[in-house]
Amino acid sequence: MFEIVNEKELIVKKDKKKVLDQITLEIATDQLGNITLDLTDLKQSNHNGNKGSYDRYEFIYSLEKKANVSLIFHCYEKTIQAFVEARLESERLFALNDSFQANDGIRIHVTDIPNMEKMVAHYRHKDWWSRPYFDTNLTDLPKRTTSITWKKTDSNYQLMTIVGETFKTEMQGAEKGFTITVSSNDHGRESCQTPLFVLTENENTFDLIKQTITEIGTIIQKEPFIENKRYPEKLDYFGWCSWDAFYQKVNEKGIVEKIQELNEQNVPVKWVMIDDGWSEIKDDRLHAFTPDQEKFPNGFKSLTKKLRQDYGIESIGVWHTLAGYWGGVDPNSKLADDMQAFLYKTTADKLIPYPQKGKGFSFWDAWHQYLKEQGIDFVKVDGQSAIHNFLNSQKPIGQASTETHKGLEASVGIHFDQNIINCMGLAPENIWNRPISAVSRSSDDFVPDDEQGFAEHAVQNVYNSYYHGEFYYGDWDMFWTKHKDAKRHALLRAMSGGPIYTSDKVGETDANIIQSLIYQNGRIVRCDQVGRPTADTLMVNPTNDEVPLKVWNKSNGVGVIAAFHIHPEANEVSGIISPSDIQDLNAERYIVFDYYNQKVEQMNKTDKKIISLSKDEYVLYHIIPLREKVTPVGLIDKYISSHTYRVLSESANKMIIQLKEAGRFAFVSEESHSEIMINGKRTTAMKTEGLYIVDCTDEEGEFVIELNY
Repeated sequence: MFEIVNEKELIVKKDKKKVLDQITLEIATDQLGNITLDLTDLKQSNHNGNKGSYDRYEFIYSLEKKANVSLIFHCYEKTIQAFVEARLESERLFALNDSFQANDGIRIHVTDIPNMEKMVAHYRHKDWWSRPYFDTNLTDLPKRTTSITWKKTDSNYQLMTIVGETFKTEMQGAEKGFTITVSSNDHGRESCQTPLFVLTENENTFDLIKQTITEIGTIIQKEPFIENKRYPEKLDYFGWCSWDAFYQKVNEKGIVEKIQELNEQNVPVKWVMIDDGWSEIKDDRLHAFTPDQEKFPNGFKSLTKKLRQDYGIESIGVWHTLAGYWGGVDPNSKLADDMQAFLYKTTADKLIPYPQKGKGFSFWDAWHQYLKEQGIDFVKVDGQSAIHNFLNSQKPIGQASTETHKGLEASVGIHFDQNIINCMGLAPENIWNRPISAVSRSSDDFVPDDEQGFAEHAVQNVYNSYYHGEFYYGDWDMFWTKHKDAKRHALLRAMSGGPIYTSDKVGETDANIIQSLIYQNGRIVRCDQVGRPTADTLMVNPTNDEVPLKVWNKSNGVGVIAAFHIHPEANEVSGIISPSDIQDLNAERYIVFDYYNQKVEQMNKTDKKIISLSKDEYVLYHIIPLREKVTPVGLIDKYISSHTYRVLSESANKMIIQLKEAGRFAFVSEESHSEIMINGKRTTAMKTEGLYIVDCTDEEGEFVIELNY
């Protein structure tokens, strides 16, 4: 049971062992500045709630006739919920009242996390992007940290901060330990009542994160979790985006030329995203809803019609920001006049869609209706975490983000059936406050010219997905198929469980890179869930320690593990592969298929296979529960081979399997096979490296293989 002990400073304990050591409290007000408050009283009681019995501790801090603050802890067996209630006192009713500073107005200092063995934290290194942090030196904990996950000898622990209706909490390093800060993002608040954080304990790190976010969701009464969302059908197909092909010089002629080229190469691209550069802008602000007339002289309607009719494109999306454009809306435009009632003028003289759901919706509804009439059927919305920047010191961050996302997603729901890619939005106020959208970027951009870009791109996507994957299918961004890291990028996208799309320039597509990712009809060979770091590497930095980056996923009841050498200096890195790397696979014996070497071996659930990777090397393994007589591997031309088949029936002497398309089908068996049939026609299998391989490359559409033994 968690408990709070007062030993001059507060100490959080679990089963009598320290978890958080020496907690103190400080406030920052506009008139008094920074003040450390004295602990003056304690109230303790026991309660029964929906989750069972808990002990309630209320620690009261005060500064005579100036301030009163209560730190409140609800302590359960494996969870602590922490809250703060604070009020500043005015000496006279007509005097200038003091107020909490807009940012970091309340600060809770934690001196230490005793006996921490290793950890991973997540922080925003840019306003809109997050990445992992692995150093156990808490004094260097980066600003804008939102979670710390750590291992002690007995178990794993996690502390995650909370965005409430008005306030949000974050963490950062301090002279000793770290500080939990409380910010409203606006001025003039004399009181604060908000949740602070949740602290959880669990032996399984994946159960731990689910436990944490479920607790927070209960507190703030929101459930924006991935299991409650619908993956967009449009994004189940291969796409192309204009950004790295044209950047802001995107134009109608170039788009048509590129899509024609993909058609000629028999690349079944099914959707197109017209990224930044299409809008009519002035001084970096949106001037009109219509596209730039020089770049798109015929508007969008003729272009979208041509792409659909001539090239088989099924969906066309466009990009815009949450502010309309990077600098908002041009105040001197007719658009600003027409939309005046639905725009908000910030203190920096920026015009943005009103951060109130009704007014904000009216702006988006007008724009999205126009776009829909032009043949656009989904959107990518960028710059989302700039809500804080536009509205700093003006509106409370919890309220502003909630209202903004409700207005946007109401319009997207009406006009585009919730087909939206959220982007540049890894701030917690974005993650928690989108009502229903299912896809969100989980890393900074793919940057083609960055020589070491793959490592950072992979680290951000894989490690961010540990928490982000509880909310969204991750968009791991576009990539180039003609690039020194193209094959590594392709494998990483196969593991993502999210959209797969490229941004090749005209004349710069290698179709061979794409084929292992998709079916002939353009549908992507997508994993069942979001790719995440394996438990043994979650708190290990693969760019610092000589270990591979490992990411796991599942498809069709089969585990998949990819490992990458991304260390900047080491010639070789070593690690292990084990069936136990895959969560919730319960067989005791497995076939382990080495995709690149086309070999198989058998392993028990807890067996470990040592792997060593040379510079920039990568591997892919399928962890397949062993069946009694025949274990299908699938089409071994696709990265996620297990996605390609379905067992229709299995008996003592026969297995019937449906395959989704032509290719080389592999299976493992110790039985002799009397007959193999494809759609009723007899064929043979070649045995190599423990695999039986059936050549099905001449088949068309879906077909059936019958294995008799």
